[in-house]
Amino acid sequence: MIEAFQYDGNLRGTNGKYCVPKWAAEAYEKGVMHYGASKPGEPLRGLFIDTLEGAHHVSVGDYVIQGVHGELYPCKPDIFEETYEPADGLDQYEHGTKLSAGLQEIVSAYTRIQDTNSLRDEDICLFEVVLREGKKFSNKALRDFLEQEGMTIVSVRDSRHAIVSSSKAEFGSLQRRVGNYRDNKKSNKKFQYIDDFKFPNPLDKLAPSIRDMLGK
Repeated sequence: MIEAFQYDGNLRGTNGKYCVPKWAAEAYEKGVMHYGASKPGEPLRGLFIDTLEGAHHVSVGDYVIQGVHGELYPCKPDIFEETYEPADGLDQYEHGTKLSAGLQEIVSAYTRIQDTNSLRDEDICLFEVVLREGKKFSNKALRDFLEQEGMTIVSVRDSRHAIVSSSKAEFGSLQRRVGNYRDNKKSNKKFQYIDDFKFPNPLDKLAPSIRDMLGK
């Protein structure tokens, strides 16, 4: 668990009061964070943080992090967004139950289409992945996570909605892993990136046996 703020070029607002967390204001008052020149002879405009490894420059847009032991250090925004998640009080059991229900509804929908007990082995299941607010499919770490969990992105509809494909075996494994996530067993915590799984509508691409059935 860490605390952080994104540096916008100022530590104070137009009213002269600090617009950063209290711990950051205290660090500035103590000189741990300070303004200095990036090069000799330049104005004291750059923000620096004194660390055990020396002074680190903070660029506009960087995040300033307070670690678990009170240490401060800067972090580039792309790395920060791929590494950290907001501690928003997510109930893992409730969230995992929602995801499991979404996957089961997808199975039920395909079963109704096929009029069989389950997808055939050669079928590819297509379904929609909806990300939580603030998450985007442009996040490489998130796309890698989906691939690792057996979901191949077929088309991105917008920043939070995409159609993915999965084989029957991969889909079954996904259901088990989401169940482990729900029950707080050994699982990938990045399932918290996902808000819901849905049966796609309209179905623009289908497995061969399903296409044949709809064509009858």
